[in-house]
Amino acid sequence: MFKKLGYIFFVVFILVSCKHEPVTLLSQLEDLPGVTVTEITPPEGYLQAFEIQVTQFIDHQYPAQGTFTQRIFLSHIDETRPMVLETSGYGVSRNYIRELTTLLDANQIRVTHRFFPNAKPDPLNWQYLTIRQSAGDFHHIVDLFKRIYKGKWVNTGGSKGGMTVLFHRRFFPNDVDVTVAYVAPLMFDTEDLRFERFLLEEVGDETCRNKIKEFQEMLLTNAQALLPFVSSYARDNGLTFSIGEDAALEYSIIEYFFAFWQYGDGDCSKIPEPDASLDEMFSHLVERSPLTYYSDSGIEYFEPLFYQAYTELGYCTYVTEPLKDLLVVLNDPTYRTFAPRDVELNFNPEVMQDVNNWLQNEGNNIIYIYGAIDPWTAAAVELTGYMNALKIVQPGGNHNVRIMGLDEQDTVIQTLEQWLNLDIQTTGRTFTPIDIRSEIEHQLTGKSGNNNK
Repeated sequence: MFKKLGYIFFVVFILVSCKHEPVTLLSQLEDLPGVTVTEITPPEGYLQAFEIQVTQFIDHQYPAQGTFTQRIFLSHIDETRPMVLETSGYGVSRNYIRELTTLLDANQIRVTHRFFPNAKPDPLNWQYLTIRQSAGDFHHIVDLFKRIYKGKWVNTGGSKGGMTVLFHRRFFPNDVDVTVAYVAPLMFDTEDLRFERFLLEEVGDETCRNKIKEFQEMLLTNAQALLPFVSSYARDNGLTFSIGEDAALEYSIIEYFFAFWQYGDGDCSKIPEPDASLDEMFSHLVERSPLTYYSDSGIEYFEPLFYQAYTELGYCTYVTEPLKDLLVVLNDPTYRTFAPRDVELNFNPEVMQDVNNWLQNEGNNIIYIYGAIDPWTAAAVELTGYMNALKIVQPGGNHNVRIMGLDEQDTVIQTLEQWLNLDIQTTGRTFTPIDIRSEIEHQLTGKSGNNNK
């Protein structure tokens, strides 16, 4: 009898001693294969946040090629809420909450694009920087985190990030329930001529376009006198210009035509008059068309973009015809200059044609948002009416257009509610106005500012 009671007490003791610790989000994350997790301070309104290194295959079709680590940020509010998978298409230097995440009261994962800082294979074998391999990265992240977050999933991004999430959707259409692509162009050539037509003939009026050209001519005429300002700008921002400060200045002046509309409001009265001081001219130029991107750090940072542009993505062209006689340093300026050196660049137009065909014939539950004066809208996705998709072009909107600034924001919100089976509340919400240009400027200089890419 005593032996039997002793045995029962022993079993009870073992059961109590072996009681499992409560399952935490951190422990669930740490159990995911191939990840390293660091808990960080969460954004306001969120319970937890994490910086996570995800192990990715360099080549998803042939894993033996090796791996690299890709930095992502997770912001957690509730495992039962939707998950927003977001990327800028570039690097990610910090964690913050995007507009769509706030709208949906959702969890969020921010993803660094492969080959950008904190997602660089070693060595950099450029042949693995393709839209198909990038889509494989996002698919792996979805596969991992759906083990925890089993609700609705939405992927989103702006500009190159908007393109990136469309590519993800093309190759893995069932990974997410809805895609929201902000200001995402789809280009079919390395010098897509739709941009030149847009800038020279369509956006604004002829008087405004002429004023832009006259300002560029004024800058080029005074280029030598402006070089001391470039030197000062370089010192203040810790920049070096191996291409030459004079070349960087000319690139910035040429880019101004595009940049004026991309992040401006279309108000040509803000363009300095012919009697403006050199300081006024230079300040306005770098506000709209920063020199940062022609610095050594800027050129290095954007190498992956221009590799993709000249192999698969396509790109715009510099509009130089009205200014050629005034260019001193640049003979035939091209964005190809900023692609990696000594790397073969063979453009395959079939890649974007395939994406376009899929979007028009199979791309359901996608929302496209564009700004009417943003030059990138010249290459906006054209819908055929076959798919369950929504396209909004905001009058007067630039590259920073967002849902809460749309005239048709109710249409977008109602569409999201229908597709996600959610009730979306907009009152009492605070929307953080951080955009892609601030993110990249922060990575290049440690400061927030303008970005024209």
